[in-house]
Amino acid sequence: MVDRSVYRRLASVAIAVALVLSGLVALIEAVPVRGETVDGAGATSFSVTAVSVTSGFSPNTIQNIATGVNVTISFTDADTTAHTFTIWGRQGTVIANPPSVSPDELNKLVYGDGVAPLANLNLSDTGTISGIVNVASPGWYEFMCMEGGHFQSGMYGFIAFGEALPANLSVSSPSTGPGAAVFIIVGTIVSLVVIAIVLGFVVGRRRGSEFEMPPERLGYPEPATPGASPPPEESMPPPGVPPSS
Repeated sequence: MVDRSVYRRLASVAIAVALVLSGLVALIEAVPVRGETVDGAGATSFSVTAVSVTSGFSPNTIQNIATGVNVTISFTDADTTAHTFTIWGRQGTVIANPPSVSPDELNKLVYGDGVAPLANLNLSDTGTISGIVNVASPGWYEFMCMEGGHFQSGMYGFIAFGEALPANLSVSSPSTGPGAAVFIIVGTIVSLVVIAIVLGFVVGRRRGSEFEMPPERLGYPEPATPGASPPPEESMPPPGVPPSS
C-alpha cells in the first residue's frame, strides 16, 4: 500500500519552494538602484559614465558645479550600446513619470520648445569624449540619455550649478539584479522538477506492484483470504508406515 503522507510532504515542499521564490521576486522588484550624489564644491570639471540601460548613469546626481565659467564634461560610455549625455535646457524642471514618456514626447520636450540643451554628448560605442558647458547663474537641471527607450528605462539624473540639489529630487532606476523574469523561470523549473518527482514516485510504486511476485512463489504461505476458513490438515502416517490408499 502506498504511503500517501509521502506525497503530501513532497507537495508541501513544492509549494514552499514556489512561495520563497515569489517572495524573492517581490523583494528585488521593490528595491531601486540607490542614487549616487557627487558634490562638485565649485569644480570646473566633472565626469559621468553611462553604465548601461538598466543601471543608468554614474553618478546620477551632481551638485555645486561652478557657474559663470567653462566647465569640462568628461562623458564615458562603459556599454557597447550607444548613449548620450544630454542636459535639458529647462532650469528647475523635471520630466515626470519617465516610463510613461514616449521617445517622441521626450524629443519634443528637449528639442522642440525653443530652448537648446545645455550639453549633448553622443557616443555610439565604448569610449570617452569631452564637452563644455557654461551656466551663468545658479540653478539645477535634469539630464538624460536620448537614445530610444533609455530615458524610460532609468537613464536620467540631475545636476546643479552653483547650489545644492533640492532634497526632494531622486533617481529611481530598475534593479541591476537578475530581474523578476529569471526568478520566475527558476521557480517554475524547480516546481516542475518537484512535481515530476512526486508523480514519478506515485507511478513507479503503482506499476511496481503489478510485477511483484506472489508470496507463494517465494516459498512463503499464501496469506489467508479474510472470511475464508483454512484448508483441512491432512493426517500424516507414522514414520515407516506406508500411506493408506
